[in-house]
Amino acid sequence: MISIGLDLSLTHTGYVVIQVDGKVLTHGVIKSKPCGDRPIDEIRRIVKISSEITDQLDKVLKVPPSIVCIEGLAFMAQGTSLTQLAGLSYITRAFIDSCLWPFIIIAPTTLKKFITGSGKGDKDMVIMSVYKNYGFEASDNNEADAYSLAVCGLAVLGKPLKRSTKPQEEVISLLKKQL
Repeated sequence: MISIGLDLSLTHTGYVVIQVDGKVLTHGVIKSKPCGDRPIDEIRRIVKISSEITDQLDKVLKVPPSIVCIEGLAFMAQGTSLTQLAGLSYITRAFIDSCLWPFIIIAPTTLKKFITGSGKGDKDMVIMSVYKNYGFEASDNNEADAYSLAVCGLAVLGKPLKRSTKPQEEVISLLKKQL
């Protein structure tokens, strides 16, 4: 059983692929910068990020994942950034669907509740919680979020890496409705 966590971002997309035994098959951050001011440049950037996600997953997946967990949109983004993030999210979802991989969307506050016990917490708190609870040393907050998403996916499938807390059980119950 394999779970994938994707923390989609226009600048630093985090990804983690984890097995049911807790072994991390691959992890990292895909970095991107704007490549022009034309509308087509935005599309090319978004497609490039999605393609790099595909490339990283293809390197390690020998069997299809049991679940892919994607962090939902951060609505504090505004204007063009929100539009571009939505584009990246939906292009990535379309790719995952074309592979027939099941996926769920996890809101940022729901993910924080799962990993920290509260729907609140800054980026450093998430990194610390991931390390403290699972021993995973994330390179940055994007990778920590991706790891949290992948671990949450295993829990949703009934294969948590550790005994679930009450807040985690509430999150799992909510997310199972998407399957």
